[in-house]
Amino acid sequence: MNLHSEIKDINSASILLCKAMEIQKEASDFGFEWNDAIGILNKIREELDEIEKEINSQDVEKLKKEIGDLYLVSLHLAQYLKLDPMECLSISYVTFRRRWEKVLSLVTVLPEHPEERLEYLESLWTKVKQEE
Repeated sequence: MNLHSEIKDINSASILLCKAMEIQKEASDFGFEWNDAIGILNKIREELDEIEKEINSQDVEKLKKEIGDLYLVSLHLAQYLKLDPMECLSISYVTFRRRWEKVLSLVTVLPEHPEERLEYLESLWTKVKQEE
C-alpha cells in the first residue's frame, strides 16, 4: 500500500466517522435516545450477542453489519457521556501502541504454535499493563 492510498483510506474513515457522529446526534436531538448509559450498555451487549451469533453462523455479510452496529453504539455511548469519540479512540490507540511496542521489546523467543504464541504475548501484555 502506498502513502497516497493510506491517506485516502484515513480521509475516508474520518469522513465516515464524522457522518456517523452527525447522524447519531441528529437521532438523539430528535428524541431517539436512551434515558441513561445503562440502556446504551445493554444495547452494546445485545450487539455483542448478535456478533457471536453471526460468527457461529459464518455469514460474513451479516457479521460485517453487526460489527458496524457495535461501532455505532459505542460511538453513541461516548457522545451520550459528552466525550469526544475521536479523543477516546486516540487515547486507546496511543495506549495500545505504547504497550505493543513494550511487548515487542520484551519478546525473546516467539513460540511457533499459535496458542502458545498467544499465551506468551498475553503474558507480556499483562506484565506491561501492570507496570503502568
